[in-house]
Amino acid sequence: MSSIAQATPATLNAVPPTRLPDGPIVVATDLTPSSDAAVAVAASLAARAKAELLTVSIIEPVKVPIYGVDGMVLALDPLAESDSTRSDAVREQLTRVTGGATWPIVVRTGERTREISAAARELRARLIIVGRGRHASGIDRMFSGEAVLGVVRHGDSPLLAVEEGLTSPPRRVVIATDFSAFSLYAAQVAMTIIAPDAQVWLVHVGPVFDASVPFLRDRAQVYRTETDAAVTVFRAALPAGSMKVESALLSGRVAEEVLSFGADHNADLIVTASHGYGFLRRLLLGGVATNLVRHAPCSVLIVPGSARTVAEARARTTPNMESRTLASATLDGELAAFSRRNLGRLCHVEIDDDSLGAQVLGHDMPLAGATFDHHRKEVALMFGTSTLKGLHLTHTIAGVTEVDVRGVAGGDDQVLRVAHERGQTLVSMS
Repeated sequence: MSSIAQATPATLNAVPPTRLPDGPIVVATDLTPSSDAAVAVAASLAARAKAELLTVSIIEPVKVPIYGVDGMVLALDPLAESDSTRSDAVREQLTRVTGGATWPIVVRTGERTREISAAARELRARLIIVGRGRHASGIDRMFSGEAVLGVVRHGDSPLLAVEEGLTSPPRRVVIATDFSAFSLYAAQVAMTIIAPDAQVWLVHVGPVFDASVPFLRDRAQVYRTETDAAVTVFRAALPAGSMKVESALLSGRVAEEVLSFGADHNADLIVTASHGYGFLRRLLLGGVATNLVRHAPCSVLIVPGSARTVAEARARTTPNMESRTLASATLDGELAAFSRRNLGRLCHVEIDDDSLGAQVLGHDMPLAGATFDHHRKEVALMFGTSTLKGLHLTHTIAGVTEVDVRGVAGGDDQVLRVAHERGQTLVSMS
């Protein structure tokens, strides 16, 4: 989310209909009191979200130093807790917290944040729920927030970090928005899990304009007018039902203003989108999302920008669609024809690498073309427009082994799949 993003109704009007996640809700537990809260909220959300529930628990290996001959230090992996022992403990937690829930339990071993994200990706989770720790403060809350952020950095599923005080679907909800497709999708996801009669505030934080300067005063008025128009479009895209939806335009530092607004209105959930892309998201999550997760006094729902892309891609891999493998001998001509058919269509690009996992290259990028180099066995994907200087991107895929096009029989192309030696690249078109 950006504090200087211009509110643009036209941008929202151009957003194609999106598909919300439809997989199971994954509850991550480490058997602590904070994960008790996650389990309790998951149970309360089951009927509201109409979703299957699964529990994931991660056994983290611990390195213990021992000393060998001549003072040499060796590392020894102690006997790890067995999967069955952990499963029994999780089952006891479910019984204690829910009164006897029989959700499937998945136990994995490894680094916690990576394994939770990996499990959610494999299970095609619509939502991950984790505990956050109501009584944590200061440095403890920061460490708790870092664990939550780690799950988001490594995955693409929306994540609900639950405070211990939340025991039912959220009823007082602050949705931070910059009116982008990302924040609209985050709001749409939030609407599927909050109480049906919730009080919702759409909060936008704009820049501070100096009212003593005529030019800036006029600019502030234009900004307010455009923001009001954007709010109208944004609200129309939300399935509010019996919810009460209000909007608030603030100015200043985004995270600080959203946190202050949430505290003043006794919010039990703050919702934000994360705009990070692929590998960069794993290194640096957006500053607003990071600050909200670290410092919010209530539960936080964070929706990665890539969540929308993943849901759309999965929606397009349905049985009523046909896949056609392009002939290698004529691949350059086939891709030229594909480029002509789909020139300018908005694309979401995901790279699935065997060693790095799934990464999103970009969202809503207009297709400029695709080519194949027979000599190098490389496919080049080009996005953007050559007439707008700097607004273009070329992605080269080496070691290509197969190229498929998926779409409805007799209809538009929907997905271009380029398989290569280390995985595949998926181009999903709106």
